[in-house]
Amino acid sequence: MIKGKEDKAIIRRIFSTDPIKKFSQSILRVRRCTGIAAAGCCLFLGTACGISNADSVLPPPRVALITPAGTGELAEAIKLGAEAAAKEHGAELLTVEAFPSEAATYAPSNPDSAIHRVREPQELSGQGVSAYSQREQAQIRAVTQALQQGASALLVDPLSEKVLGDIIQKAQTMNKSGMSVPVIVLNDEFPVEGITSVISMDNVEAGRQAGEAMAELLGGRGSVALLGPDPMNPGLIHREQGVMEALVQYSGIRVEPKSVCSTREVCWQAAKQLLDEQQVDGFIALQEPASLGAADELHRRKLEHQVNIVGFGSEQQQLEQLQEGVFQHLIVQNGFSAGYLGLNQAVARLNNQQVQARVTLETKLVSTDNMFWMDNQKLLFPFVQ
Repeated sequence: MIKGKEDKAIIRRIFSTDPIKKFSQSILRVRRCTGIAAAGCCLFLGTACGISNADSVLPPPRVALITPAGTGELAEAIKLGAEAAAKEHGAELLTVEAFPSEAATYAPSNPDSAIHRVREPQELSGQGVSAYSQREQAQIRAVTQALQQGASALLVDPLSEKVLGDIIQKAQTMNKSGMSVPVIVLNDEFPVEGITSVISMDNVEAGRQAGEAMAELLGGRGSVALLGPDPMNPGLIHREQGVMEALVQYSGIRVEPKSVCSTREVCWQAAKQLLDEQQVDGFIALQEPASLGAADELHRRKLEHQVNIVGFGSEQQQLEQLQEGVFQHLIVQNGFSAGYLGLNQAVARLNNQQVQARVTLETKLVSTDNMFWMDNQKLLFPFVQ
């Protein structure tokens, strides 16, 4: 029995409606109710799934960047590139400058990350610590500490082949998860097994650029002296090879035997001795300390604008002397790209994606005339990126 005016009105509407229309309206009402119920269910399930996913989110990969102490603007450019790539991938970058002291200094890109110094001296692959220089010891300690702090990948600019070998051995044995830690090598070409990827310039081509630049400065005639460090360094061997390949094309150019020097002071003495003993029209300096040492001696003799220097590097003092005309040319590599591409390779390896065994960096011949071109400023001043 139906009571009330409202109920009677509903009955009248039902009986006065066409049967087919009535059936369609009923179906629509059922669909609306079903849709509301389904939406509510999906909302509930979505919320529940979100909670489940939040609980299962893995921490971001922690990648450690290990650089030798005192490597200046190039190291800073590498760091800027690695930081940029870390932000893109949601990775945490742990920068470690290996000072030859009691412990390395850590500077995590995430200020909330607490990194503690480890002060216990570490034995180096069963060898006596005296087998390594202080700087080499510092770099290996820095790697050890980074691994103890949970680094899942390493970007390393190694000081020597033996240091790199020790680093790779530690990366294969010290990971907390029991897995091998990928090692990405920056700026060097040491023939050591276990390297995940090498990010470096084409040293032969860079040497050719330096040789061609010097030949042009001398007009194809004159005496050229090479200054450079450890003759056993593969990258520098290739660099010297490129220089010789370029200069041998000029019969009027005589190349003096290379003077081996690894610090600015020793390279200054080497340049002094060469200029005392013979006529030198140009220096090709294979690394930053060599170019600065040669410049010091030319400045002392007031020969800055009479003897040419073609060097490698982009340190602040080199750029100032390039602008002043002390250096005629600098071969500059893209440090920003080294850090950026290195971190990309590390993340790809951690994600089980394909990794390139070697990535070749761009190099440019920079002079006083073109150092302020926009493309070159991105190489010389990474903050322009």
